[in-house]
Amino acid sequence: MLTASVLERARESAESLMTDECTVVRPGEAATDPATGEVRLTSTQVYAGHCKVQTSGGLASENVEGSAAQAIGTVSLVWSLYIHFPFGTMLRNGDLVTVTKSANPELVGRRYRMISPQSEKSWATACRWNVKEDA
Repeated sequence: MLTASVLERARESAESLMTDECTVVRPGEAATDPATGEVRLTSTQVYAGHCKVQTSGGLASENVEGSAAQAIGTVSLVWSLYIHFPFGTMLRNGDLVTVTKSANPELVGRRYRMISPQSEKSWATACRWNVKEDA
């Protein structure tokens, strides 16, 4: 039987794998600088801390009946990109994540837009989000 102590240990275990660090900002309204007249979007930092960048997939889209790839006989790999946060981290669709520290130097400075949560379940051990790289 799943107990509160087992769930807590599972959450601690999931968080121990979150060795990257990031900041998350929530875009706000446009504001005009009175001195320069420049219009910029405001934003508020809503999280700074541990995270984990994760990919999964590699499924060939040729397996999808009626797909364009199937029609021309090609294989197109489809990868999903996720970012995991500690359980209880309150984020929203559209928030922007910037990786500030990682064991993989290619991830540092990368920006991602939060698309949808993947942790909507009773026994979640982390807050997992689908993301897209933000240009």
